[in-house]
Amino acid sequence: MGISILLIMLFHFTEDCQIYEYHYTGWIYLFRTYIGSSSVDAFLFFSGLGLYYSMKKNPDVGLFYRKRFTKLLIPYAIVALPSYVVLDVFMEHRGAGEVCKDFVFLSFFTEGDRWYWYIGLMLFCYLIYPYIFQIVDSARDAIDGELRLISLCSAITVLALVIELFERETFSDINIALLRLPIFLAGCFYGRSSYEGRTSYWKWSILFVLSCGLLVLLPTDSPIFSRYVMGIFNVSACAGIAWIFSKVPCRLLLNILQWFGERSLELYLTHVTTRKFMKRLGYPTCQIENELIMVGCAVVAACLLHMAGDKMGIQRKYSKE
Repeated sequence: MGISILLIMLFHFTEDCQIYEYHYTGWIYLFRTYIGSSSVDAFLFFSGLGLYYSMKKNPDVGLFYRKRFTKLLIPYAIVALPSYVVLDVFMEHRGAGEVCKDFVFLSFFTEGDRWYWYIGLMLFCYLIYPYIFQIVDSARDAIDGELRLISLCSAITVLALVIELFERETFSDINIALLRLPIFLAGCFYGRSSYEGRTSYWKWSILFVLSCGLLVLLPTDSPIFSRYVMGIFNVSACAGIAWIFSKVPCRLLLNILQWFGERSLELYLTHVTTRKFMKRLGYPTCQIENELIMVGCAVVAACLLHMAGDKMGIQRKYSKE
């Protein structure tokens, strides 16, 4: 999680370099083209993996919903609600109605608003997870589980193709979330594999080699192909990094990454918020000095947000449960 949030912040820097055509060459171009926002896929994969352990430990669906929605919605409301008020009411003069539409993610589907899209996707994933858990946990063996995963991912891909064919504008708005569902499902199924201690390093090696081979076909006009290839590459690379750390532990580095990982949600919220307002105020974060200011502000705000969560007892309330 720590690696993923740092790579997401780096992705936004390379994206801004592309948008403003500012030093969009060298490693910046390579990162934007071949890595992109695929660290979001790693977030979703690890979330699915962790959810299996959580549900296996305590199958109480009511507790699951209270725990997950509380830990997600309270930080989101603290950051997003005042941000939307400032943006929609004071900066764009669109009224309180737009604040409500944006806050409940209605404008994500109608206007393609992607400011906090990841939060909306995670809410959906949490909502459907108890049903996914039943599908995962009722699989007779590893092969049955893999067939179920392939079937679910195939259904989502077909749905994406149909929407792209008949509702291209809608697909352009929602593909950033829709095409991430297969990797979340993969994490859910891998959660059982991890929980049962199945050996899978050879599978990760195959996925990594396959994704590296397919990366040479990028960039492409197919968002489906791009999302899947970069997502598989990023997750398999993270598995490789985890294996390396397990063999050659570096306590200082692990502590730093753990610190960022524990605050990944808060960092995501404060980072995208600070970035948005700095760009609107004429301080593009493709310029290194603005990027450093943005990162510093985001880290400080994330620490305050995390401390606020501790003060409210969100973590302690559910830690024993």
